Amino acid sequence: MAKSKAKIKAKVAKSKGKVSKAIKTKRAAAKRYKLTATGLVKVPHVGKQHKATSKNRSRKTRLKKLKIMRAESSRLVSRCLPNGL
Repeated sequence: MAKSKAKIKAKVAKSKGKVSKAIKTKRAAAKRYKLTATGLVKVPHVGKQHKATSKNRSRKTRLKKLKIMRAESSRLVSRCLPNGL
């Protein structure tokens, strides 16, 4: 433990007292969206949560799958997910 404290002190001394903050992920966005390997954003379809009896089988099957978000909105979401969760 003494070694790690010494390393931290050395890093702080090198940076003249300034410690860089880690970029945090917005947890609400991490629960709702997923990033693909190419950087596209996958989102679940709306309308699947309740009142499923009035929807036919093919519609419910289609709503199970994730869809790709449009590029305009995906830029905002990718800022909330800096580590690509």
